[in-house]
Amino acid sequence: MMGMKCIIFMENIHGNLSNNIQGINREEKWSDLWYIFKPKGFDKTLAQMDTKEREDRRKIDGSIQAMQEFAEWYEQTKS
Repeated sequence: MMGMKCIIFMENIHGNLSNNIQGINREEKWSDLWYIFKPKGFDKTLAQMDTKEREDRRKIDGSIQAMQEFAEWYEQTKS
């Protein structure tokens, strides 16, 4: 489409993949990678972490940066 501007929000999240599917399904699951992705510095997949562990991880690895950038952009452009 001519005249449209594409904006991409991205971030790098370092970690490893588990050899096995681990953890449980939760409402906050964003992808099936949830069951095999172990963030750097953690020995659990995201699906194995409880809510507090996931929040602590976000503080450590800064994984909320892209979402914050999107939210700020959205607030500025929604009108």
